[in-house]
Amino acid sequence: MEAIEADELGRLFDTHAPALVLYARRRSSQAEDLVQEAFIKLASQRSRPLDVVSWLHCVVRNAAMNEARSARNRRKYEQRSAKDENWLSTNDDRLDGSLMVESLKQLDLETHEIIVARIWGGLTFEQIAQLQSLSLVTVYRRYRDGLHEIKKMTKEREMKNGGI
Repeated sequence: MEAIEADELGRLFDTHAPALVLYARRRSSQAEDLVQEAFIKLASQRSRPLDVVSWLHCVVRNAAMNEARSARNRRKYEQRSAKDENWLSTNDDRLDGSLMVESLKQLDLETHEIIVARIWGGLTFEQIAQLQSLSLVTVYRRYRDGLHEIKKMTKEREMKNGGI
């Protein structure tokens, strides 16, 4: 089969886009964008799907589910991060600033950048992932592991110096 022509694509959009937006809106706050992306995917198909309308619904539904899953994961990682950051400010477990900075220097460059961007730069995990061209999961994992490593190194140094 042949690809869809531009004029037919326009007619399909005019006819089905409102229903597709309504279909996606329950799962995604980005429903309009998802529908547009589905039509872009349709336009880039080498051959016409057998049932175009059903195909569009399937693409929109899958994209909405993926977007919702990503949003849930992002919230989960940010909530975990907020819990992990508490050790920096608790009264019972204060860390010497110079020890922490020295420990931070011992981390690999990417982890160092992630921690600095998150804590001192105030960037979200999503922004850091885009900045470093990494997945959100990788950024969160490096952040969490880096914080644990800093905490471990500073405690070891404090113990060597007779601090605790």
